Amino acid sequence: MKLPLRSLSRLPVRLLAFNLLLVFLPVAGVLFLGEYERRLETAEIRAMTDQARLIAAAMAHVGTLDPDAFEDVMHRARIMDTRVRLIDATGRVVADSRRFVAYAQRPPRTDRHNLLYRFGAFLLRPIVRVVRPPEEPLEVDLYENAARLRGPEIANALRGREQFEKKITATEEPQRSVTLYRISPIVVGGWTVGAVVASKSTFTILQDLYAVRLRIMRVFIASLAGAILVSIFFSMTIVTPLRQLRVDARSVLDRRTIVRGHFKGSKRQDEIGELSRALERIMRRLDARVAFVESFAADVVHELKNPLASIRNANEMIADVNNPADRRRFVGIIDQEVARMERLLSGIREISMIDARLVREERHPVDLTALLTMIVDGFRLRAGDRVRIESQVPEQPVFVAAAEDRLIQVFENILDNALSFSPAGSTISVRLTADETALVTQIADQGAGIPEANLPRIFDRFFTHRPDANRHDARHTGLGLAIVSAIIGGYGGTISAANAERGAVFTVRLPRA
Repeated sequence: MKLPLRSLSRLPVRLLAFNLLLVFLPVAGVLFLGEYERRLETAEIRAMTDQARLIAAAMAHVGTLDPDAFEDVMHRARIMDTRVRLIDATGRVVADSRRFVAYAQRPPRTDRHNLLYRFGAFLLRPIVRVVRPPEEPLEVDLYENAARLRGPEIANALRGREQFEKKITATEEPQRSVTLYRISPIVVGGWTVGAVVASKSTFTILQDLYAVRLRIMRVFIASLAGAILVSIFFSMTIVTPLRQLRVDARSVLDRRTIVRGHFKGSKRQDEIGELSRALERIMRRLDARVAFVESFAADVVHELKNPLASIRNANEMIADVNNPADRRRFVGIIDQEVARMERLLSGIREISMIDARLVREERHPVDLTALLTMIVDGFRLRAGDRVRIESQVPEQPVFVAAAEDRLIQVFENILDNALSFSPAGSTISVRLTADETALVTQIADQGAGIPEANLPRIFDRFFTHRPDANRHDARHTGLGLAIVSAIIGGYGGTISAANAERGAVFTVRLPRA
């Protein structure tokens, strides 16, 4: 049962079903022809009624059932499409308009015998049987060539009541039709002396209906062919690219969830092409992310090897020395390397979770003028008289959409880095400028600057360049500026480093709120 349901959910099947739904609108037209036929029949009955009453009134005025008078009345009435018979009180046919009126004969059409018509009738017959209510069967017409008309409708008409009847035409016509009868009594002096019997076959109506049905069937077949062609076209232009995307998606990851393939960007200018290019961009970003994770893991392993090796060597040396001073020195080395590993792990945890935290954190407008003023004041207390810190910020508040704690982490890290490289008596300058779209903060020191070879790596993970005296300082893990770069990038900004005439300059550019 699952296989058919799955097949029905396919996009080509849905497209074909939708197109076929439109195609079957002509079928509704065929069904409406039944109502159209009834309306035509009603119009014919109304015309026959008027004609029968007119002839009956004229014959009542004459006062006799004279055939010559009947013929004269028929010529004056100019009734050329309805057969009219005059019967007396016993039902005997006194006069028949067929004897003196030349009725126009339409050649029978062959629409009903057309192969396309017969095929359509075969398909629609079950639908028509369900939609249309069953009708009572009609009697066969025995009045066609009878010299005396006998029947309950004739008897009722001769009693003075107008009658209507439908009978199956008993003729040699190519297809069976129905004959409509309208019987109007002729009343003279309060007595019914006879009746006028007007009759007409529905053969001409059926011929017209057959022609209309054949035309509708041709439209249906043309629409069906068009629906199939349109479905094939859409299958080729929509389903085929989607299947290619499915193949690419299955080849992206193997069973071990390792990236093995890529989405192939499409040059199509429609929504499927946009989807393909979007998936291709996502895969490029995913590749970059995977490469970052792999590189980050390799860097972590590499950085942890050195302190672990120092701890292992110091631990082995403690077992071989008896001098208390040497033992204390090795214990100090172990403590120092443990502290370094703790800082490394803390920084690793911070930088690995920075993206997720930035997404979850709520961002509010932060006055960068007040924030930098507060941070600079705190560093002035830390620096004391050793280094002077100058600040130049706008007088009016300027805002950036961010988390205040993250911005404090960014600027404290940069200032701490500048302070550690600044010699005694030097100056650190902090300058904030604003334009229409961004806030630019420059932090410059008067230290030794950054070696040109190290400038491209200054924001890399675990990269640090320190003077010999601070090279083994456990406080410096090489992750501070990498964390700063990740935070600034998460806020849609940029950070760069360069050398001035004296010292280094860090420039932070953040979008203005």
